[in-house]
Amino acid sequence: MIGQSIQKWDALDKARGAFPYPSDLYRDRCVHLRVLRAGRAHARIVSINTNVARQASGVVRVLTHADIPGLNRFGLIAPDQPVLCHDRVRFCGDAVALVVAESEQEARHACKLIHVEYEDLPALLDARQALAPDAPQIGPDGNLCHEVDLGFGDVDAALADSAHVVRLTYSTGRQEHAFLEPEAGIAWRDEKQRIAITCGGQNPFADQKQIAAILGVPLEQVHVSHPPMGGAFGGKEDLNVQAHLALAVHATGRPARYVYEREESIGYSVKRHRFEVDVAVGCDATGRLTGFRAGLLADTGAYMTLGPAVLVLAAEHASGPYRFQASRIQGKAVHTNTGNASAFRGFGNPQVILGIEQAMDALAAKCGQNPIEFRVQNLLRGGDRAGAGHIVRNDVTLPRLIAAARNGPLLRAPEAETLRPDEDGRLRATGFAFVWQGFGLGAGAEPGSSVTLRRDANGQFWLDCSSADLGEGNLSAFQQIAASMLGCAAHDIGLDSGSTDNTNSWSTNASRSVVVTGNAVAKAARQLAVRIDAGENGALAETAHFAPDFPEKLTLGAPHVGYSYGIQAVRIALDTATANVTVEEVETWLDAGTVINPDGVTGQIEGGLAQGLGFALSEDLVQHEGRVLNNRFSSYILPTIRDVPVDVRVHLINHPDASNPLGARGIAEVGLTPAAPAIANALARCLGHRFEQFPITPEAILPVMENALS
Repeated sequence: MIGQSIQKWDALDKARGAFPYPSDLYRDRCVHLRVLRAGRAHARIVSINTNVARQASGVVRVLTHADIPGLNRFGLIAPDQPVLCHDRVRFCGDAVALVVAESEQEARHACKLIHVEYEDLPALLDARQALAPDAPQIGPDGNLCHEVDLGFGDVDAALADSAHVVRLTYSTGRQEHAFLEPEAGIAWRDEKQRIAITCGGQNPFADQKQIAAILGVPLEQVHVSHPPMGGAFGGKEDLNVQAHLALAVHATGRPARYVYEREESIGYSVKRHRFEVDVAVGCDATGRLTGFRAGLLADTGAYMTLGPAVLVLAAEHASGPYRFQASRIQGKAVHTNTGNASAFRGFGNPQVILGIEQAMDALAAKCGQNPIEFRVQNLLRGGDRAGAGHIVRNDVTLPRLIAAARNGPLLRAPEAETLRPDEDGRLRATGFAFVWQGFGLGAGAEPGSSVTLRRDANGQFWLDCSSADLGEGNLSAFQQIAASMLGCAAHDIGLDSGSTDNTNSWSTNASRSVVVTGNAVAKAARQLAVRIDAGENGALAETAHFAPDFPEKLTLGAPHVGYSYGIQAVRIALDTATANVTVEEVETWLDAGTVINPDGVTGQIEGGLAQGLGFALSEDLVQHEGRVLNNRFSSYILPTIRDVPVDVRVHLINHPDASNPLGARGIAEVGLTPAAPAIANALARCLGHRFEQFPITPEAILPVMENALS
């Protein structure tokens, strides 16, 4: 059963349009919610007048900060974001008041009737100015949210003694998650008189803790359920609709429903962090790497969210899977008034891989070496010290992938650099990137997962875990793992999952589900199988816990217990008339460890690639005075079916990982991360130019291309 491609448990209902997503849910007597947002980047609240809104047709309640019975703050790391602001707003999406009405239209109308008097404050809209002495202070402790300083050895001396040094400076965009289903959910009083919330989210227990604090009630009076949803990609880890739904039910006693409009989701939800990156990478005359230095500046926005964790992972991965004599990686996450940034697939690695992978190509050229061979001679091996300073416990498995990649059409033979367009007026080139991506939560942050496997009195097996299925198929993988141990079919394992009534398997994030929760499933299934083989009859249950063993800790969240490795090659065509880049072919070679469902892995790589193309070439939120201008899909430019190449080939070359009994590796992010540097390297082959702003748009390419072709 493990290693077979099976149909996902919910595939048929989804294909038929019969599957109920959170945004489809409704209960009798539901009230509808609408939040009044600040609409300005930074201001003091002078007064809030809701009198007219309260009298509007269909309005049930209008809630402000004064109506919150408990803590008026929330946050995954620190509770620093107001549920409803009372004295100051820090970004345009800050919530100021909550309208509860009989219909969405009436709630929307009443929001316009609330009068808030503001005193505008100086806004900080550029992360590079955040630490200036005269910068407006955003956070309670200033603008520095978090900093990290990792590495080893004397990097100044290593770079000074280098025969070649490449220095790159660039910035990345604020990418929108763009899940098909926006933030959505319903809430009500259940039969136990708990406030029950069903919504899109990634960790019901984390939500429950924050909501209970906001309501000022014990945990057991709040029930949270995360049914399968229309995508998340990290963007539903932070609270979105949950707190406002809970407050509405608490205030009215009636069920409540809240679905973000798309403009609200794009304009005000969390995004990928914008990074400013400086790197210096050196090598000796033979091509051996010497020193690595990186300076990282992450714009985490108005509140902490998961900013510190994103910065730490970025710093851990910044030097790539390569061996250096010395390294120094310094990073800061700062507060601004530009809007919240938090988790997004890749979690900081897509921003920093651009530096090391472009530098590796550039250094290879300076040395007159093949860029693949240049990388191979510098790969980390088991026992080496990585750039962040930790010891790599197991071999980097990229050499196994390289042998296969060289047989593929894109990397079989290096092409000669040319500036001659083909007959169709396009310049074509191939680029590639190596990638490593840590899986699971890092050292000190990974609590492990618990699950329960039951056999009921009728002989039916049930998997009990709190893991949410975001659409990636983790629950189907768990069924396969359990079935392999119990000797039954995967679909013989019933699912009881996604809520705080289930066994706590913690979060669906960080490419951890199959590795951490999957090993807990395997452990519980083995325990149950032993009892069945011993002849025990009737109802049985086994609960098991799995947590990876971390040999060392650099800082909270680093290093990771293991890594997935990949090589991604792209063939691009650059239109010499429009400067548009088309990605015509993509080939990815991946070490996914023990593969549970090959089709599931391939789907993850293909989906990640689409997001990586957007990060590289088109996706970025445009703001003016803190307001998002392109808050619709008509103006926020996502890759469509026309932009993702038909010719996408994924090759799985599997080497079981030593960090866990299943030998699995997390693969949810590794398909996205290398796309941008592979495209950047292909463009450099076309134009002989390194771009300093991502995404690389036609407007940026055009003058460079015209100069190169002149």
